[in-house]
Amino acid sequence: KFLYFFDISDIAREVERKYYVAGKEHLRYPVDSMLKFCIVKQFRKLSFEKVVASLTQEDAWLLGFKQDAKTGFYMVPSASTLHHFIKYRLKEEGITEVMLLVGKEMVQSATSKHAKTDSTPLEASRYDKYADYNPHYGCKMYKAHITLVGSSPIYMNFTRGNAGDSPELLEHIQVLKSVGAKIDEYLLDSGYDSYVNHADIWYHLGATPKIYNRENAIINNEGTVERIDHWVNKKWKEGGNIHMPLMDKLRFLYEHGKAEQVGAYFRNQNLLDDNFGKSYKERSECERINDYIKDTVKFNVKGIPNDSKELYSKLSFVTYQMMILNNIQNGIEPVNSFARYF
Repeated sequence: KFLYFFDISDIAREVERKYYVAGKEHLRYPVDSMLKFCIVKQFRKLSFEKVVASLTQEDAWLLGFKQDAKTGFYMVPSASTLHHFIKYRLKEEGITEVMLLVGKEMVQSATSKHAKTDSTPLEASRYDKYADYNPHYGCKMYKAHITLVGSSPIYMNFTRGNAGDSPELLEHIQVLKSVGAKIDEYLLDSGYDSYVNHADIWYHLGATPKIYNRENAIINNEGTVERIDHWVNKKWKEGGNIHMPLMDKLRFLYEHGKAEQVGAYFRNQNLLDDNFGKSYKERSECERINDYIKDTVKFNVKGIPNDSKELYSKLSFVTYQMMILNNIQNGIEPVNSFARYF
């Protein structure tokens, strides 16, 4: 019933514009109603057939489906129609588009200035011949790499179970930039500890990278102000000037092939920061949110065909996103409380 108050008209219009042919396709079912029906399916954790069978006429009205003028009944899509909408109308591209649109709305309402990215296992069947066995988790699995701003889930991508976390980070940085995230710090565990990651966060987002250092981390001489001045001066023909402010020097070096040196500077700052641990505590929220997602929707790939695993993993994530956005729109606290959906 709470979905009746959920306004996703802007998102629905964008989906209709991109994934329907204007003037050539009759919309039997409103796009916003279909998106809300997807939420019902994923939240109830039912098959297409069972979720359609479970829908009452009151449910159909609350979801915004149209009433048949002759019979007076609300027209509910069949299981095959809902499946077609997800699998063939939206596809992975459309689900990702909805994810970004919802993420953008949440970023605009976010009060937190902290971003966090972490991966979480998507457990697969022990008989899944396509899945990687991950010895750390002791199961066959895939990975969901999830970015939060505060406690709001903004973006997710899907990889194999043994994929590294660090190579996925730039994609998440670019998404945060594209949705207009205004953050002060980006908190990451040691799996993301690289000079380039430090530099990319600062350059693209204007945020301070707070990446937990590996145990053997030491101050890198190339990240000292003296070495930064040395390289800026060495590139004087390209516009380098040692009298520029430090941040301008770092930007100049990043744009002239010295990203690792820029990253070394920020990594050194973390090693020297006595308050690093206090800032880093904010990152502990990642695991809690990942657990909330798994408790709320089906967030594993057991029993899902190989060519649909990424699609339905993203659909579950988008479902959780939209439920959070609904709570934000309606002033519900805490935003990850879903008792009203039962």
